[in-house]
Amino acid sequence: MVAAPGPSFMVLVNETLRFGRGAGLVTILGSSTGLLMWAATSALGLAALTQTSELVFTVFKLTGAAYLCYLAVMTVRNRRDFGRQPAEESPARDAATLWRSYRSGLVTSAANPKMATVYLALIPQFLPPGGGTPADVVTLTAVQIAISAGWYAVVVALVGLARRLFAVPAVQVGLAWVSAAVLLTLGLRTAVLTSSML
Repeated sequence: MVAAPGPSFMVLVNETLRFGRGAGLVTILGSSTGLLMWAATSALGLAALTQTSELVFTVFKLTGAAYLCYLAVMTVRNRRDFGRQPAEESPARDAATLWRSYRSGLVTSAANPKMATVYLALIPQFLPPGGGTPADVVTLTAVQIAISAGWYAVVVALVGLARRLFAVPAVQVGLAWVSAAVLLTLGLRTAVLTSSML
């Protein structure tokens, strides 16, 4: 499930291609924070609202879709600088880039209504009869997030290597267009998602 490409996966690849492995690792941190938020809302019974309330589900899916489309537009707008390292990287600029990558991972994960399904349908299957203890839920959540972060770290390493191999301006612009197209496609697919499709 973690290895299947989705919005978080594509945002991670996009951030790593644009800004490097450091940004990719920070994106993982943002995505993991989003997963923690879903785990907390599930424990409080709030995640079920995405399954029972059409309004809540629609708000989440449209927020996620709009953000993916926004990332696609920004990728195209900055395609000339896609994957390029600035001649001089100031601490302020570096911090702003890392914050942007963290925010991208967080928003993409937190606004993905499919994550509610993970914590409402998948995690309970591994709990003891009767639902288990809060410690059981915390343990399973930690394992799921660790698996996700571990897989994404491998992806960041591979994409970071590919980024160095494709250090040709024309290739980088082409990658920007491809990345933007995939983000836009995911955004549009998220926008037409229905709760019955989860």
